[in-house]
Amino acid sequence: MNTPTILPGPVPGLNPMQQACVSLLTDALEEAMKGRISSIAIVVCMDEGIGTNMAGTNGLALNIGCDKLKREILEAIFVDGNVAGKAKKPHILRVK
Repeated sequence: MNTPTILPGPVPGLNPMQQACVSLLTDALEEAMKGRISSIAIVVCMDEGIGTNMAGTNGLALNIGCDKLKREILEAIFVDGNVAGKAKKPHILRVK
């Protein structure tokens, strides 16, 4: 029998950008738990460097999604001046 998962609320001690990351990951987890995500790729930026990982079998969609995300990151850097504003937009990880 499945047991419910309680997702955390705001985590004390995190800065706004770290909290935005938690929010995006929580939203993606909720969608995955509903069975709405069949493949996922993730890039994380940490003080120690970057990490990447992926799961699922839809490589074509992952590749297209990565290309879209790369364009959005470049736009945030060169048009908006930084990446901080992108965390406010929910479309990076959320399934619409």
